[in-house]
Amino acid sequence: MNQYIGHPSQLGGIEEVTLAKGKGKGMNLLQIKNTKAIDLTLVCDRCMDMSRLSYKGVNLGWFSPAGYVSPALYDDAKGRGFLQNFTAGFMTTCGLTAVGGSCMDDGESTPMHGLISNIPCDSYNYWETEDEIIVEAVATEASLFACHTQMKRTYKISKTEDKITLSDTITNIGNKTAP
Repeated sequence: MNQYIGHPSQLGGIEEVTLAKGKGKGMNLLQIKNTKAIDLTLVCDRCMDMSRLSYKGVNLGWFSPAGYVSPALYDDAKGRGFLQNFTAGFMTTCGLTAVGGSCMDDGESTPMHGLISNIPCDSYNYWETEDEIIVEAVATEASLFACHTQMKRTYKISKTEDKITLSDTITNIGNKTAP
């Protein structure tokens, strides 16, 4: 190891942090640096969306004026919940049962862009191998007498090249057809 490197985390890795103040108070984030030029933040409390991504120090995302907002503050009573909670960032997940404006679908009211981006992960794990950082997460969108869908999300961040691989698997685990 280089004499100026006391700990491998100086070069890269993954750290879990919790926001301490503001509308995002209590939200869990994963901050990840590969050993090359990628620096990103994943939001555990928003189905593992990617809020920040920079390459060689250059920001590649955009935050809305709302900033980080805890899903606990989501309220769609006036049909504006998504807009008031929309962090934006590099990648926000829409769906799983609705994309676009709010509407009625088969007699069921669906909110703007669905609910999944306001749903914390049921579970998540992360680990490092010699060549990559891996994050796996599961988020479930479900309610009584309605759809029951699940998203399994996997990120693989290379340590040897500037490469991120994202894989989502969406499954209807309920007994009702999901839009």
